[in-house]
Amino acid sequence: MADKKQNSLKYGEVVSKCWEDEAYRKRFIEDPETVLTEAGFVVEEGVTYKVIEQPKLIKYMVIPHDDSKEAVQVVAKGLLNAAEKKDVIIPAGAELRIIQNTEDIRYLILPMSPKSLTQAELKMVAGGDYLKVSSNVVGATNGALIAEGAAAVVEVEVASTTTTFEFEAEVGVGVVAVGVIVLI
Repeated sequence: MADKKQNSLKYGEVVSKCWEDEAYRKRFIEDPETVLTEAGFVVEEGVTYKVIEQPKLIKYMVIPHDDSKEAVQVVAKGLLNAAEKKDVIIPAGAELRIIQNTEDIRYLILPMSPKSLTQAELKMVAGGDYLKVSSNVVGATNGALIAEGAAAVVEVEVASTTTTFEFEAEVGVGVVAVGVIVLI
């Protein structure tokens, strides 16, 4: 568990730095293992890490290789809860992509910087218009929020605006207003 929390915090730092430094972002995409190791992330031996850049209007969820049943149940529950509130849970032009880690590949989602998103896009990728999820924040660093497990509503202050969001999955990484939620 300590490695997961530590890795989540370190991954949030890497993502934040990618948003601020284009050369670092390119290096991370080309050689994620080295960048993660330098950042203090505990890299699994015998595993290849692949970075997927998350473009506007696309939300990725990464399902673990092992014990995927629980992760799928959480995603399905989130979709069902959203569908109970309104018929359209994924706005026109948006996509929800679910990928699964393999025994020897771990996918890392690199969200777009929130600075490059419009307010409507921020609302969409934060779950404001479709999939609402919930999680405990276990740390924050340079605009990245690190979350785990149980349900909680979190408020994030952006300049003079407060954005409330919920996150309810233990899968993947999602952009939320000012940062990244790394789910552990």
